[in-house]
Amino acid sequence: MTTNLLSLVLAQSDNQGSPLGLLILLVPMGAILWLTIVPQRKQRQKQAELMSRLAVGEEVLTNGGIIGTITYLEDDVAHIEVDSDVVIRVAKGAISRTTSEAAAAASGARRTRGGAKADDGADDADGE
Repeated sequence: MTTNLLSLVLAQSDNQGSPLGLLILLVPMGAILWLTIVPQRKQRQKQAELMSRLAVGEEVLTNGGIIGTITYLEDDVAHIEVDSDVVIRVAKGAISRTTSEAAAAASGARRTRGGAKADDGADDADGE
């Protein structure tokens, strides 16, 4: 099957066919590459920005779900206090976000859900 398809493609290239066929193949492939590379680049940029903003005393959340306060920063390692006298060392890359970012995201979600619930209650009161 693939050899037949390959022979057809080679035969068409000898005939100097329309460039539209090549365009039909290249545009979707370019779109797929664009849709995969751009979000990855944005995520890497966001992570690098987070790493540069890390400071001692900031409360952070790791990829493993551990929440703690940064007590010391090395080149690629952060010392995080998770409880009194319990300090763990984690790679800076394992820090997913600060808890202030997590709280802001959660409060935004609560506002959205809270507004919808308030509207539903108002509709029920009007209907009665």
